[in-house]
Amino acid sequence: MPPFVGRQPELAALRARLAAAIAGHPQVVHIQGPAGIGKSALIEHFLREPGVSPAPVVLRASGEETESLLAYGVMEQLARSAGAAGGALAAIVPARGPQPVPDPVTVGSRILELLGEVAAGSAVVVVIVDDVHWADLPSVQALVFALRRLVADPVLAVLAVRDDSDVVLPESLRRLVSGHLGTALRLRGLDEEDLRELAAALGIAGFSWPAAQRLRFGTQGNPLHAKALLEEFPVAEWGPAELPLPPPRSFRLLVADRYGGCAPETRRLIDAAAVLRPRCPLPLAAALAEIEQPLVAADEAVRRDLLEVSEVQQPWTVSFPHPLVRAAVHDGLGPARRHALHLAAAGLVGEEAEALRHRVAAAAEPDERLAGELTRFAEREAHRQAWQSAAAHLVDASRLSPEPREAQRRVQQAVIWTVLRGDAGTAAGFRGEIESYPPSPLRDAVLGALATAADAPGDAERLLDAAWQARGPDQEVAATIAVLTGIHRYGRLDAAGTVEWCRRALAASTPRTGLHAVAQTYLVHGLGYAGRLPDAVTEADAAEQRPGEPDQLWLNPRGARGVLRLVSDDLDGARADLESVAHTALALGILNTAAFGFAYLARAEFVAGRWDEALLHAERAAAINLESDFGFMQAAVLGIAVLVPAARGDWASAESHVAAMAGGVAEPADPRGYERSRVALGMARARIGEARADPAAVVAALEPVRGFPYRDGADEPGFWPWQDLYADALVGLARIAEADRFLTPHEELAAARGHRSAIARLARARGRVEAAAGRPDTAQAAFAVALAATDEVEMPFERARIELAAGTFWRRAGQRGRAAALLSEAERRFLALGAEPYAERCAKELAASGLKPTARHGRDRTELTGQELVVARLAADGRSNREVADELVVSIKTVEYHLRNVFQKLGVSSRRELPRRLDALDGG
Repeated sequence: MPPFVGRQPELAALRARLAAAIAGHPQVVHIQGPAGIGKSALIEHFLREPGVSPAPVVLRASGEETESLLAYGVMEQLARSAGAAGGALAAIVPARGPQPVPDPVTVGSRILELLGEVAAGSAVVVVIVDDVHWADLPSVQALVFALRRLVADPVLAVLAVRDDSDVVLPESLRRLVSGHLGTALRLRGLDEEDLRELAAALGIAGFSWPAAQRLRFGTQGNPLHAKALLEEFPVAEWGPAELPLPPPRSFRLLVADRYGGCAPETRRLIDAAAVLRPRCPLPLAAALAEIEQPLVAADEAVRRDLLEVSEVQQPWTVSFPHPLVRAAVHDGLGPARRHALHLAAAGLVGEEAEALRHRVAAAAEPDERLAGELTRFAEREAHRQAWQSAAAHLVDASRLSPEPREAQRRVQQAVIWTVLRGDAGTAAGFRGEIESYPPSPLRDAVLGALATAADAPGDAERLLDAAWQARGPDQEVAATIAVLTGIHRYGRLDAAGTVEWCRRALAASTPRTGLHAVAQTYLVHGLGYAGRLPDAVTEADAAEQRPGEPDQLWLNPRGARGVLRLVSDDLDGARADLESVAHTALALGILNTAAFGFAYLARAEFVAGRWDEALLHAERAAAINLESDFGFMQAAVLGIAVLVPAARGDWASAESHVAAMAGGVAEPADPRGYERSRVALGMARARIGEARADPAAVVAALEPVRGFPYRDGADEPGFWPWQDLYADALVGLARIAEADRFLTPHEELAAARGHRSAIARLARARGRVEAAAGRPDTAQAAFAVALAATDEVEMPFERARIELAAGTFWRRAGQRGRAAALLSEAERRFLALGAEPYAERCAKELAASGLKPTARHGRDRTELTGQELVVARLAADGRSNREVADELVVSIKTVEYHLRNVFQKLGVSSRRELPRRLDALDGG
């Protein structure tokens, strides 16, 4: 490794970030630069600097190119480096064998626990991950998940990544680095002064400035290349100045010098280590090398800086001091030697995935037998929801397929799996390759799926239609096209189209399979949008789990049934279905389904008046959803997360969710985006506008929904309840006749469906229209219908909104007694929920009647943010900080941070006082 020179600005930046972390402001530093530029050297020099007491605890790991498919390999290294403290993390990673691979949320939660435990005995924790571009994706997702949730933790994370043009980092990592925690350091080549210092460190005296200029130009200041050239070629041998510098010998040749001086058994051990995992068990390397004295060989390899030996755990492990060393050894083996070693390793390793990796590495030509084994393994991986592994092995199978058509089919199937699990970023990386394939129905279907994931319904429709028209006799392809089209029609809120295409998919797919379950799920949604709830429930019940079947086959249909129960006012049944789906999906690592379950569970709790629980579930859904770049789910999840903050007047939280939505979906008036996402965004903005008593903002948010070409999902009562918001806002703008005309068809449909909650909402709006139009008798009748409807369903917020509207009507009609009773009851309900903006309206109406408002027990409740209130509630219930952190999927330091704010705002000094203070806020 080259001597360390220069880099003083970068070192200063790292020192500043370390100081901020020590002060309780977590930091993420992203070091970028090409191979050999000195990223690792900068990190090592920084870590060796004195001055911090107590010394930082350093957790470190490194990505490796050949291990990018080994789930949680980087997490395993971090756990090892933490010693005994890493036990909880090491217990679940790496996950191999028949058990499900843990999801990034679960692993990320363990990282938060690990950081909290380590930080408890240290001033600061420094997490180092080198070569992030080679890190396995689950490790990156878990690490990003953990780092994003640090608030007051003394943690400095340093991530080093090569910035070559072929490096594609996950979008979640890019957002983390560009966020408020992140600092990017881009390493450039050394300048002339640094190169002169490097030459002096290598013992080269009198290195002139012109020579340094030439060296900088010829090597672009790359320290590794510069050192190699300085060591190998004296300045006198550089030749005339007008000629290029002589190229430095490759790193492989430098390593070969050391390698060549080793004993034969040492070379065999190094060879074996080069084809095994970057950190492999010493006994396994010895067995592959066929040597009896591995310690002697390892000792020599260590002395020559070719291997490192770790004695932390049993068995001991061997690794290379730098990835370039391993690459040099591996390349120097030659094709025949590499082939033999990989084949032998395949017979020694016990895990099927690792054995397949070695067989793929040994493959010198297309091999359909091996491709078939990879395909079958990929199918088993997909069956247990290990989607990344499944897709990666199927791509490997495609590269080994002798038949081009079969190779292309395997790649396209891998992309479809990736899209269906919601990883739009990874799937999009294959777009160029798939576009280069000859036209085919499957090709158009995959490109259509990518368009759906990119929120481009026009492109999706064109491609999926073309795929269906050109389909052949292959039923699997037909089923795939049909289910993708069904999802597309669902996004358009087209009930009839969703039902039609999902039935086609069910007819063409194998029953009780993953594709069949997806089709059943969207069929249930489509039937619900069509108002055919009995048929929808029948379909959902038919998908219930059977003995011996994997859990994932029933999760999505049951989640759809939970939504049906919510829409039809069976709140208890909805909560039971959605809670089961959310927790099971999270345990299986199916994050999109988990986010859906928690979000709609939050909506059910919101309707039932359990707002603290709703806030908890919505925050959890939003946290899980952020781990996916798939926008198809994002708007619905974040739209539900707006409900409680908007109603409580927590404008900062509500607006932050809307801002996140607006950044990921088309505007409501933009015809290029899916209607499902656009109506969710419009409703979220309308909820805030209503809470702020801004009818113009409500109308502006919802006006585009009236122009949607497909009305089923938008108009079916209960699914997207925007109609009463819009009608109320029209009344607020004195557009009475328009509100009258708008309401009539929606009232008729709600009455036909018999959904009490929808009837109540629309009858409240009707009462306001009639009152504003000067028709008091019909207004009184409408308010009576609304109140009667809520007698049958426990929906306190909707009941209070009706009471507020009816009380306002009676006050203006001069009926002070009736008005006071309704307004006082409404105010009581709003205060119990913490809906302060609405309670203030009640107070104003009561004051206008000459009546005294209710005592304001809950007036200061909105001082707490939504997250602070959730943390306070859980702490008041007796949960420890660790239990609260696990429940909310945040770090313990984050919990402590929120509790400090809660104590300060509520004027309490310990958590024992929280229950009493929160009860007082509720009026108890």
